[in-house]
Amino acid sequence: MPFLITSQRDASSVRYEKIGRLRPIDDGMVEAVRDGHGVIRCVRTRDVLLALNGVEVEGFRLSESGNRMIISGTDEREYVVLVTQVRGMIRDWPKKKAALFIRESISPEEE
Repeated sequence: MPFLITSQRDASSVRYEKIGRLRPIDDGMVEAVRDGHGVIRCVRTRDVLLALNGVEVEGFRLSESGNRMIISGTDEREYVVLVTQVRGMIRDWPKKKAALFIRESISPEEE
């Protein structure tokens, strides 16, 4: 007999919009590239690895759940990357990329 589990939680109205890529480059660096705007930040791969392992690195932090990495751009905005995609990018270096998102609040009228 099938059953249904219902989960209810108060969630804020947030939308994530894909705006670019986190991509590896040849010299052991990673670029955060915003489509139509170019490179917004370039960092060492070891800084990305340290941040993934919970070590505090300037300009990086993990979300409370640990599922997202928040990157501070040079344009003073915060960008979000999924941790699973970043790990895949590191594992399959330099073939894979990770999607770069920006977090936007949704007004009640848009819901």
